[in-house]
Amino acid sequence: MAAKSLRIGAALFLVLAAAACAPKHVAPAPAPPPQNLFVLLPEPEGNPGGIVVKNAAGTQDLSQPYQAVRVARADVAPSPPFTLDPADVRRLFGAALDVLPLPEVQFVLHFDEGRDVLTAESEAQIPAILFAIRERHSTAITVTGHTDTTGDPQANYQLGMKRAQRVAGILLGQGVNTSDLFVSSHGESDLLVKTPRGVAEARNRRVEVIVR
Repeated sequence: MAAKSLRIGAALFLVLAAAACAPKHVAPAPAPPPQNLFVLLPEPEGNPGGIVVKNAAGTQDLSQPYQAVRVARADVAPSPPFTLDPADVRRLFGAALDVLPLPEVQFVLHFDEGRDVLTAESEAQIPAILFAIRERHSTAITVTGHTDTTGDPQANYQLGMKRAQRVAGILLGQGVNTSDLFVSSHGESDLLVKTPRGVAEARNRRVEVIVR
């Protein structure tokens, strides 16, 4: 019996010793409350941009690329702006950035006075327009014709349309789908350079092509 009691005692000791050596269970630290993070990304063309982050408790303006604010709750004001490193923005938002569509791009083509014939410099832009359409797989291309203030307003509307149709025809000839083109004329109603009536201004004789 003594030997048997000894064996049981040894077994109990080993169990207790094993329990003493086992790692202690530590409760995990509570997760930090979720926060919304707003970051102002730079404009692709380098133009100044900005956003306003606002809730019931306050407002913060972001006006510099990579400025950011945190918002904990709807009843807590946005944090003061701080700047994130571009690498951190990529780490945090890389998956979302990768699926963003490319920004729209605008081309301005010019014409000889009173005609729907492109200048040589503008004709040279056509390959860049076609490249932008293909790169973006664009199905929304606006082609808008404009004129200067020489001539009659109604005739200028028609001339603006002829110019827009001329450019649209060139794009169609290069394989762009008709259904992807939105062709219109503003005539002399949307001058790039404001002039009195009857002024021949080359910068107003244009077609604007926007590829989205």
